[in-house]
Amino acid sequence: MFKLIPDPVLPEKYLELEKTASVRHEFVDGIAYAMAGASRTHNLLAGNMFTALRSLATGLSCRVFQTDMELRIEDDFFYPDLMVVCAPEPDDEYYETDPCILVEVLLESTKNTDLREKASTYRHIPSLQTYLIVDPNSKTIRHYFRGGDGNWQHQDVTDTGTVPLPCLNGLLDLAEVYGGVV
Repeated sequence: MFKLIPDPVLPEKYLELEKTASVRHEFVDGIAYAMAGASRTHNLLAGNMFTALRSLATGLSCRVFQTDMELRIEDDFFYPDLMVVCAPEPDDEYYETDPCILVEVLLESTKNTDLREKASTYRHIPSLQTYLIVDPNSKTIRHYFRGGDGNWQHQDVTDTGTVPLPCLNGLLDLAEVYGGVV
């Protein structure tokens, strides 16, 4: 990731600059970082995931976003690959604040960030029930979820398994996510 602005700025300044930027940036601890481009496989997996999530969300008061909707967590901003929000819309139309599902499709260049920093940061969102990390190389989804006691747990789901998505009252089928891609 490359810095948009060399020195820390306030979130309001970042939002102003991001609206007209030709490249998307994530904003962490006052620094804006340019987003990496994605591969064909990454885009196909994200597209399949969007289709599956959108299908499960039909008839519910939920919104499904792919790639270009920002997530605000306090004064930091991220672009998850996919986001499901079943909460009322926030006042600002350029970001969401209360997702119930977040999805990142791994890229070699962002893998460590997705597995460590984002996983840790995302799990502090009170509304979040599910964080999925999609591995394009192994037909595996790492499924982080809140257990019955409210603590985070995770499991790796592989091949033709399914992932429960409580806020969508359904199951995500890995065969649908990876179909025609891997």
